Amino acid sequence: MHNLILEKQHLITSETNISLQDIRTLKELYHLKSETRELREPVVRNIMKQRVVGHECIESLKNALYSLETVHIDHNTGQRVLSIDNTRQIEVDLTYEIRELKKDIYYLEYGEDRFIDYLTKFIPNFRNYVNEGTDMLEGKHFNAFITDRDGTTNNYCGRYRSSVQPIYNSVFLSRFAKNRCNFPIFITSAPLKDFGILNVSINPSKTFVYAGSKGREFIDLKGELNSFPIDEHKQKLIRLLNERLLLLLQDPNFEKFNFIGSALQLKFGQTTVARQDISHSINADESAAFLEKVKGIVHEIDPESKNLRIEDTGLDIEIILTIDAKDHESLKDFDKGDGLEYICKTLNINTEKGPNLVCGDTTSDIPMLEKAMELCSDVWTIFVTRDDKLANTVRSITKQSFIVPSPDILLTILGLHSL
Repeated sequence: MHNLILEKQHLITSETNISLQDIRTLKELYHLKSETRELREPVVRNIMKQRVVGHECIESLKNALYSLETVHIDHNTGQRVLSIDNTRQIEVDLTYEIRELKKDIYYLEYGEDRFIDYLTKFIPNFRNYVNEGTDMLEGKHFNAFITDRDGTTNNYCGRYRSSVQPIYNSVFLSRFAKNRCNFPIFITSAPLKDFGILNVSINPSKTFVYAGSKGREFIDLKGELNSFPIDEHKQKLIRLLNERLLLLLQDPNFEKFNFIGSALQLKFGQTTVARQDISHSINADESAAFLEKVKGIVHEIDPESKNLRIEDTGLDIEIILTIDAKDHESLKDFDKGDGLEYICKTLNINTEKGPNLVCGDTTSDIPMLEKAMELCSDVWTIFVTRDDKLANTVRSITKQSFIVPSPDILLTILGLHSL
């Protein structure tokens, strides 16, 4: 595949131009990331239409990159720091933001073939994994492509608000969705919007079904919103929980949890609050104390644990409304398997048609795989993990499985399979 830049008369440019910026606050960081999203989205559309990209788009990305690389580093800690307000600062790990901008710049400057060679420099055995994965998928057109986002098709970021999808990522995924499957579906634990998966994705419209809150709410390929019914009593409880958590995060002892990882996410039928991030920027004792504080609030609201369940990932505290189990005599957490079943029924997906591909990266994606095995014919799976226990669990569910250590390997397999 050739360089994505050609002579001027054929260029399609973005309306967004990013200038060099002196980033000193978290607000300024998020504004810059929003600008990169506005720039990247039309670039992907143009590449998908086989149009080429103007030099000014790349210069804007380089300006964004330099602005991030020059964020102040505290000489005592060696960490980059940004101000929350005039008096308080927070350490920030900008690895994701910087690394993904570098990848996009290289992808646009040198084209897809050289970009894939570029990835091999950072991931051991990259070519072997990609070759084995593309061999596994060879000749297959999937009925449904069901996938998680963060850690699966998107590299992890220290702050969800900063995890804007890169250009190369969107091109590979969107091409696969258009060319190799009938129902491409994202199912994520994050909210759908404000602030959720729709705010950080740049795929062309009507390419994917986006499901947030583990599938309790989703937007279909027509752009219509669908939501899993929640009874009035449970809605009141989740509203009360959200009010209590918002109040807790105003406490100076706990307000730092507003600015790490997932932060506070008010989802549909579920609330998530971060207690740690991937850089482990919070002291372990403080993180544990915050977890106990949140558990105390949940117990006060639901002392018999009939309506709210807590799932602690080590990074996030997820508080989930229960639903009736199939025996109607017990309660269970709403999981991604329930979300998948709801989406399939609502969209009238012919689950007897195969093959189907499921992708995930954590134990929270296992119910999604198990439900796919229950509902669908001829299920294949690619999981992104370095956890041997999780990998063995996946293999025990289906032999038609493949384990890779990096989202970029999965993306490259999908991107090459769709050519």
